[in-house]
Amino acid sequence: MEVEPQEPKDPVVASTLQSMRDRGIKCLYGRWLIEGAPQVLLFDTGSAYGRLDEWKGDLWNLAGIPSPPGDHETNEAIIFGYLVAWFLGEYVSRNQKASVVAHFHEWQVGVTIPLCRKRHIDVTTVFTTHATLLGRYLCAGSVDFYNNLQYFDVDHEAGKRGIYHRYCIERAATHCADVFTTVSHITAYESEHLLKRKPGKCHPATFSNI
Repeated sequence: MEVEPQEPKDPVVASTLQSMRDRGIKCLYGRWLIEGAPQVLLFDTGSAYGRLDEWKGDLWNLAGIPSPPGDHETNEAIIFGYLVAWFLGEYVSRNQKASVVAHFHEWQVGVTIPLCRKRHIDVTTVFTTHATLLGRYLCAGSVDFYNNLQYFDVDHEAGKRGIYHRYCIERAATHCADVFTTVSHITAYESEHLLKRKPGKCHPATFSNI
């Protein structure tokens, strides 16, 4: 991913990022060098690993989400989620007139959503799943997936596959989001049974140039 570093034009974004840098967080703001040159903000998750145990404990206390040791992808998800919640919390506290919509795709970035809800951060959150985590695992097995959706014991099935903690993140993001969407009607049906929330909207994925 190629990014041209720039200074944020929004002074509140600049001051928020400087505040995070002052506390040891490495981040990069700039233009993504693809068609349209969208603005991006990248966080170096490695710069926050010293806070991981604290954040894991906080996530359990706030949302009841477990996080076993040794799962690098979940550790990354927790750190990223806390960094984004940190940024959003500071930004809206410094700019209370702002109307912020934060859109998250898939469980790996979903930790921020329950944090925003529990901390009463004044942002509107949207969570989109392209396929549910547990659904991917069940489809890969030998079960008759779609004809048995309503019968699965989701906690048991997730635990049996060693993904219960990841499933908890996805489910928390689904239920704490102000708006929940999927990219297809079949995923909506899957989500209603496995994540226990009916999406409010289905919209197709449109990333065609990546």
